[in-house]
Amino acid sequence: MQFMPSPFRKSIRFALAQSVVAAALALIPMLTAAASSVSTGTAIKFGVHEIALTGDATFANPFDTLATVKFVPPSGEKNVRTVHAFFDGGNTWRARVYVSEIGAWSWSSSCATDKGLDGKTGTFKSADSKLRGRLLPHPKNPRHWITEDGRWFLHVGDTAYYLLSSWDENGRQIADEDMAAYVRDAVDRGITSFFAYAVSGPGGCFDEDAQRWTDAYFEDTDFSRLRLNFFQCSDRRLLWLLEHYPDVSIQLILFPRGSAYQADDRFWHKLSVAQKERILRQMIARYAAFPQLAWLVACDVHYGKSFPNNDAMAREVGGYFRKHDPWRHPLSTHHARFLDFQFADEDWATYIFLENAYNLGASECAKYHRFAKPVLLGEDRYEQYDPGRDPIDMRYFQRRQFWTWLLAGGAANYGGRWWVLHPYAQTGERASCHRSIQFKAPLRGLDSVKFIREFFETRQIELSDFEPDHGLVCDLDGATEARSPKLMRRGQDEFLVYHPNATTDGKETHVDVSRQPGCGSI
Repeated sequence: MQFMPSPFRKSIRFALAQSVVAAALALIPMLTAAASSVSTGTAIKFGVHEIALTGDATFANPFDTLATVKFVPPSGEKNVRTVHAFFDGGNTWRARVYVSEIGAWSWSSSCATDKGLDGKTGTFKSADSKLRGRLLPHPKNPRHWITEDGRWFLHVGDTAYYLLSSWDENGRQIADEDMAAYVRDAVDRGITSFFAYAVSGPGGCFDEDAQRWTDAYFEDTDFSRLRLNFFQCSDRRLLWLLEHYPDVSIQLILFPRGSAYQADDRFWHKLSVAQKERILRQMIARYAAFPQLAWLVACDVHYGKSFPNNDAMAREVGGYFRKHDPWRHPLSTHHARFLDFQFADEDWATYIFLENAYNLGASECAKYHRFAKPVLLGEDRYEQYDPGRDPIDMRYFQRRQFWTWLLAGGAANYGGRWWVLHPYAQTGERASCHRSIQFKAPLRGLDSVKFIREFFETRQIELSDFEPDHGLVCDLDGATEARSPKLMRRGQDEFLVYHPNATTDGKETHVDVSRQPGCGSI
């Protein structure tokens, strides 16, 4: 590997595939209080505080009750947040606020149709914490995220569709213990973000994804009442994650597709304005106060001129969330494989979410550089999904993909047994069948990923300070395209270089063991 002629020679930091040194990393910061608090309990900055209200039980449909709670922070009326309360069963409504400040807060409720929800008031105090807070566009480089405490966010993702769900794709219940072990194993191996459905029902895999709406979201044929037990499961797990793994983000898939794969929506566009408004309001009321979330409208959807209903749904949901989410979480939607991102120049889409295959050269990343938004390869090829498509050496494939996408200015995602929620360390003991294929071997794709996180943590490197400039480096043996080195630079002072040291690409990709990685002349 050789640097092209350049004056940028003051210092060099290499991120070589074969030579990253591991170091200890504390996973969970000590918190001064619970990350979530209820009623009059002490809240903490960048946590969630919840108010519980009791209705008067005179409602016809509680999901149509419009009750709001105004939260006044210590800084006063100029920073008030007014949120909808959401029905949570019985006569109980809840209102949640993201705790953005330290000090004394007050709140008051309002409801024109339910006296039990109207005119209630209260106060609570919030203390300081070590929570990171919301994901925000980085002020110096909007292609990256920063957390509200001022730290760059390193995105190393994992596909965990059923992380927050009671049921997996096969219609089997998911124990809380499995969820906790899954998170522990993934975070121990370097994962910083999960990609998950908001809710999922017991029906398993459907030919028509519109059935997921009735299986998981609605309990009535008028689509006016929610299946609260599934939403409450998501609540419980999001709160647990905030308490135990507060540095981890969740890309929350809000809704299922309204049709089969590669078809136009046949569910959402038939809903009335009132039906749409009801579910959208409920989703924001229930989830928006969680700081660790990024929104995804739907998953694996085809967009473009041939899919007008899909396009319309993305814009309707995206526009509503942009207008009504009090805390403006990152927002996007998941395109199907190989599609260009259709909404890159639209204000509601604040990050780019792609799906590709064997994209080891991060070739798609540069295409979206001009939009100045984070770019995520949310899906590529899975481990233990289809022997005809699975990468042969997933350990190397995944490490290479993470490094390449990071140094191209984006981020990538891992995917193992996406249809279940098997903790990584247990996959050699728990076989799983998918599409009539039995998988028994342990997963290997995350075996060397933790070194990526540790590389940045121990060296205190923030990629938001760097820009891709691959033309400054070349391979001594002439490797090009996906096998060529990737380079980022910080001004004229520092360089980060990744060389994949590969002999092949695609499914068969593996490292070239005949030569040692290193640098040539500078």
